[in-house]
Amino acid sequence: MAQALELTENVEMYLKYIYLLSTRNDGPAKTGEVSQSLNVAPSSVTEMLDRLQEEGLAKHQKYQGVVLTKRGRDVAVRILRRHCTMEYFLAQTLGVPEGKYHDEACEMEHVLSEDTAARLRKLIKQPDTCPDCYDLKKLHCRYLIARR
Repeated sequence: MAQALELTENVEMYLKYIYLLSTRNDGPAKTGEVSQSLNVAPSSVTEMLDRLQEEGLAKHQKYQGVVLTKRGRDVAVRILRRHCTMEYFLAQTLGVPEGKYHDEACEMEHVLSEDTAARLRKLIKQPDTCPDCYDLKKLHCRYLIARR
């Protein structure tokens, strides 16, 4: 029996970007877009998509793209919500400048627990629109007002 796929930072990043790209496209995320977003080789993307499919997190059809299953979407939304919470906290509360808060939030989203993220969302009064407000082009919440 194959070992279950661990939700490593790498796996979480794939799920997050597949979710964002498929939401933007209103359909499957294309392998090339995933490759470009994560700055990895297309062959690496194909390999990971096969693993995600084996684990029931995604459905991948060659030349058609990839969509997340309900389970995959649920994981991706939790990751993205934690990312948004950290960005919002860093930019709005701490005044971390644009260009820095996104990278720091990317690091923190993988270690922040759901409970702590929920408490932080209450504390900073983050809008309930997250993560639906995430702008893939800007790489942050469209309502975020960043300082320079």
